Amino acid sequence: MDKGKNKLKFEKHFIQINFPLKWDLKLKFNVLPERPTPCVVENGEWRRAINFNERLIPLIVKFDKKERIVVFTNKVTKNEWKNIRRLIIESHGLKNVKKLYEFMEKDRVLKKIKNELYGFGRAGLMSANVYEGVIKAIVQQQISLRVAENIIANIVERYGRRIEFCGTYVYNFPSPETIANLKLEELRNCGLSFRKSEYIKEFSCEVEKGFNPDELKSKNEEEIMEILTSFRGIGRWTVELVMVASMGKNVIPADDLGVKKAISHFYFKDELQSPEKVKKFAENRFGNFLRDILIYLLMAYRMGL
Repeated sequence: MDKGKNKLKFEKHFIQINFPLKWDLKLKFNVLPERPTPCVVENGEWRRAINFNERLIPLIVKFDKKERIVVFTNKVTKNEWKNIRRLIIESHGLKNVKKLYEFMEKDRVLKKIKNELYGFGRAGLMSANVYEGVIKAIVQQQISLRVAENIIANIVERYGRRIEFCGTYVYNFPSPETIANLKLEELRNCGLSFRKSEYIKEFSCEVEKGFNPDELKSKNEEEIMEILTSFRGIGRWTVELVMVASMGKNVIPADDLGVKKAISHFYFKDELQSPEKVKKFAENRFGNFLRDILIYLLMAYRMGL
């Protein structure tokens, strides 16, 4: 575990935004902003570290008065910046919202939510890579998101690499090798059940042996489902969550209680619908904008709009 205390000089990079963006609203989607999951949100900043070619790179991301995303890093190459830029755009959904907003204008419920959350942008991702997303999804099984985020923060704080940068520590998610080499008791001490500890360790061991979860991004949904459900402890809900939240696939985890509650609240007068009904309704109603609209509905439900 890297407890490096070297004070690094920083570089400043920019990503120009060409659509309405309310950065503070975007950051409100974080359920546990004060603890590293591995992202930390504080004073309008989003912070985490990422690993490129075995090098730990700290990131501090802000939004300035010139409508630009400002990214502070240590010294990086052009190729590293290209990858960092892509990661930040994907993580925060920094893509043009024109067509999404035009679609939402045609639906009475979505039009109201769009007006309330104007500037939120597109749906982002909950992880920097698919491995991180799978581990988080396993942790989230059958518990509240806030409880899950605290467990993830325990894992990151104890076993993730961290580096001091601009007067603060920034964290990366633990590597498959690190988690594969942990004892089950060490994982349980983070708040995990015995079964989840087993599932996470076993999956990490397979990744350490050569399985590359990021290669799943190029496969179709049926192939992804078949491959991931072959691992112990990973079922349909977990795979659907990984696909939508860590791969950017246009799917709906219809068994998710939060998803069912949000859609039932806004479209069925709070009468909780079955996963089958929710899936069919959402796919037919939202089409190619399903993933983005799910995030808007979850955000609006969470905020009591």
